[in-house]
Amino acid sequence: MRTQLLGLTAAALAAGTLSLGVATPAQAVGGIDGGNISGSGDVPDSVDVAAFGSGDAVAAWARPVPGGTKVYAAIATDGAWGAAKSVTAAPVTAAHDVHVAANDRGDAVVVWTQTILGEERIRGSRLLANGTWDGSAPLSGDVDTVNSTDVAMDGAGRVYVAAGVEIGPVHAVHATTWTPGQAPQHDQVDGMGVNPSIDVSPDGNALVAYRGYTDGEYVASVSRRTPTTGWTTPDDATWPGDVVADVKAGVGDDGSGTILFGGFDAGKILAVSSGVTAAGEVTGFDIVSPSGVGTTQRALHVSPNGRAVATWSTFVDNDYAVSIAAHQPGSDWGAASTVESDTVTSTVTVPLVSDRGAQVVVHNDADRLTLRHRTNPVLLFNEYDAGATDGPFAADMDREGNVVAAGIVENGFSSYVEADFLDVAGPTAQLTAPGAQAAAPGFDVAWSVTDSLSGVKGTDVMVRSAAWNGGFGPQQVIANDVTTSSQPFAGAFGGTYCFEVQGVDKANNLGFRSGERCTTVPLDDTALTGKKWKRVAQAGAFNNTATTAKKKGRKLVIDGVQARHLALMVTKAKKGGKIKVTWNGTLLKKISLKGAGRSTVTLADFAGVQGGTLKIKVVSKNGRKVTVDGLVAAK
Repeated sequence: MRTQLLGLTAAALAAGTLSLGVATPAQAVGGIDGGNISGSGDVPDSVDVAAFGSGDAVAAWARPVPGGTKVYAAIATDGAWGAAKSVTAAPVTAAHDVHVAANDRGDAVVVWTQTILGEERIRGSRLLANGTWDGSAPLSGDVDTVNSTDVAMDGAGRVYVAAGVEIGPVHAVHATTWTPGQAPQHDQVDGMGVNPSIDVSPDGNALVAYRGYTDGEYVASVSRRTPTTGWTTPDDATWPGDVVADVKAGVGDDGSGTILFGGFDAGKILAVSSGVTAAGEVTGFDIVSPSGVGTTQRALHVSPNGRAVATWSTFVDNDYAVSIAAHQPGSDWGAASTVESDTVTSTVTVPLVSDRGAQVVVHNDADRLTLRHRTNPVLLFNEYDAGATDGPFAADMDREGNVVAAGIVENGFSSYVEADFLDVAGPTAQLTAPGAQAAAPGFDVAWSVTDSLSGVKGTDVMVRSAAWNGGFGPQQVIANDVTTSSQPFAGAFGGTYCFEVQGVDKANNLGFRSGERCTTVPLDDTALTGKKWKRVAQAGAFNNTATTAKKKGRKLVIDGVQARHLALMVTKAKKGGKIKVTWNGTLLKKISLKGAGRSTVTLADFAGVQGGTLKIKVVSKNGRKVTVDGLVAAK
């Protein structure tokens, strides 16, 4: 696996865009065909999909049936789709505009618009633990018409619905917050506004963005709310011209927001972005698209750590094209690049970006659901054909970077929903052994590496080592492309060993390295020097040896120790004595050895590694037994 890093282009390394510790091999991506997930029937009206967990997703759609329309949903676990189930128990009137939202713990909601007594209403249904849906709850107030909706869910399962509605002649932006176990709360965000977009962080910092109307101008407006506060008074972007009606919102885990909108300038509609503070204030603007180039079908996605990508369509030199730009938190937007240079028409896209920077753009390319992808911005886009689609489609990305896409295939009464996964993320890895302190120089290293989509192909294990009286050396690979989950390791007395594990899946995606797990082999008591102490063999003691004394004033010393954590291994006795331990002449601790059994007593935890001399002195009266078993000197 280590040689996979050689697959990274020289340009990627020169650009400094990759960290070798967590690098992804160039274009290591694999598609998983989910096929027909809906069963065949009349043409579905709309479809949406939401990713959660790793390789898990929920898709929903509305379809005409005898007596009206029904809403259906299917759940995927580890990339495998279950049977579709009814969300609405009976047919309803004109169900359409279906949306799905989910969180990482598996909460999910399906939201749709339907007609009740001649008026449009938004309804919603939650996923129950048994895999069924809980019915239909009202998620809109008293309105005449619902023009658009958008849905998000936070980590606590709160559902946020933003709706562009009509009440008589007035277009307004409404928002509904639906907390589990409580009645939905309906609010008016702005009495004049259209086409809202909503997003929320896991801890409930929600942002709604829309096209507003202020002082005779069309503007990009935003409002914020938290779990304990209501929606803020809308704030507007400072763009000097009019704004078109497709303002998009994205929120990172830290609650910071990004919006994207179309701003008029010299007869062109540019792609423009602004940041949004936690207080709901819009911060300046950045022109994302190239100067003088008109854009359509602008779209935005923000990853959990705040990376953002924007896509748009252009018409240049008699060809339609799709472009993309990206930025990291705290940085400017980078230069735009081309995703697809020749599309049939101005194309709707779903852009997605992972925390690691992998970019996926989903669109309909000549009635094919197409996922264009690259694992690093300096690379060209590759293509995954997810099958036929000639109707609406949707896509989403889980927190690891895997993508799920679903599209409608129109074929009369044999129409269906097609779904696919794109395996972009490598395996999840963690070390399970050893513990913080080894019982002997030889011990087992154990790990767990899992991949929910392609499966694990191989695992690497790395270690860096430090002697008790020295610093760490370079990291070494101790297992390369193994398929096992543990192996023995030979350490040395007094050594500290810090392990990492990393897996690669069968699509050749290299996963994140695990967190480092460190263990220390104690120094045996025989490493400490002193006069008139007794060295004894003792079964059950560390290394089966111990050092004892019964006379006041006896000393044990060890020089040249380099450690961040110090602990002393001792054995207590009914008539145990007392010792004091000093470090470079400074008292660390006085320890009573009266009692029974073996014990490891913490002496010090320094802010960083310190070097020095440790001294143990018997301070109890003569005849009281002191037994020292070993010293832990951990980095």
